[in-house]
Amino acid sequence: MNTLPRIILASGSVIRAEILRAAGLDFDVKKPGVDESSIKQAAKKEGLDPEKTAMLLAEAKCKAVASKHAGIVIASDQILEFEGRIYDKPKTMSEARNRFVEMQNAPHTLINAIAVARDGDIVWRRLDQPKLFLRALTGKEIDDYLAAAGPEILHSVGGYQIEKLGSRLFHHIEGDHNAVLGLSLFPLLAFLRSEKAIAF
Repeated sequence: MNTLPRIILASGSVIRAEILRAAGLDFDVKKPGVDESSIKQAAKKEGLDPEKTAMLLAEAKCKAVASKHAGIVIASDQILEFEGRIYDKPKTMSEARNRFVEMQNAPHTLINAIAVARDGDIVWRRLDQPKLFLRALTGKEIDDYLAAAGPEILHSVGGYQIEKLGSRLFHHIEGDHNAVLGLSLFPLLAFLRSEKAIAF
């Protein structure tokens, strides 16, 4: 009987773990503990675009865990890009509110990068760029949303959680819903099947 390789999620993200768990994967979680701010600053100095920056972050997380643990290590990072600018997670509810005012009625992109290592070496990469369209929002709607959703949204790069109340803020999205949540599932599952890391 063949033994499936150990799968490790290199992330402290609850939603990424939920995506893999819902797909029936058996995996461990190891937080990578990388200094994301330093990586972003270095990428900015080098003039890297948002896509390369997201992949650089995913690779750093992947390598940090893969250097210590054997098996298949999955890491992911997400960057919000709006009108050529990169946005980090909002630090305050006021910052989140200002972002909704700024981005409403216009598309923004969530750049989702995945890096996967096997026994220490990165063997697969994936980049998805779903586009999201915030609908026109009144000030009261934004305030009501922030009051109902609470500071938990500050853990989301967009300042919203589209899998929860944040879905009410959107006109529509274009692209992979799982990539919006932070992990492009179907291409990842196809890769894991090719590596015989999952049974089906």
